[in-house]
Amino acid sequence: MANDIFAGLYADIFVSSSIDNQNINGPDFTRILELSVWPETGIERASIEVPNFSSPISRKLVGRASIPDVAFSVNYIPNESTHESLRAMAESGSRGQFKIVYWTDETRTVGMAKVFNGFITSSGFTGGSDSAVTLNFTLTVDKQVTTGVIDNTSSGGGSGGTGSNA
Repeated sequence: MANDIFAGLYADIFVSSSIDNQNINGPDFTRILELSVWPETGIERASIEVPNFSSPISRKLVGRASIPDVAFSVNYIPNESTHESLRAMAESGSRGQFKIVYWTDETRTVGMAKVFNGFITSSGFTGGSDSAVTLNFTLTVDKQVTTGVIDNTSSGGGSGGTGSNA
């Protein structure tokens, strides 16, 4: 990645039913096809207002961090295995592991990755006569497993990624 910016054209989400994985390149991940909405990830913190009766201005402190829900959509393919498994996860309430990768270019060899354990807490169809049918999901994150850079280039050592546990 060599200290350069990159366009947000290429993102992928992978899913696995194995929640014990600690590796960015875990062997059980399956790519979710036809991703149609950029998955927004990050953190948010509560703001704590602290009264201070010896000053005309109250102070504020930062509270605990949490990971907001991740909304994503796919262009629905009937009977496609990952689309159907995501729908089944929503119906059963089962936990899964999700890897979100923001690739630097279309070769998909270098990218920033985040791995989460979580639940699909909603799923629903949208579409219309002049649009593709999409299946919308909400991923509620239970735990951030690891983050890091995936580098599958020969100059990157072909390591397949480095990560840090959260």
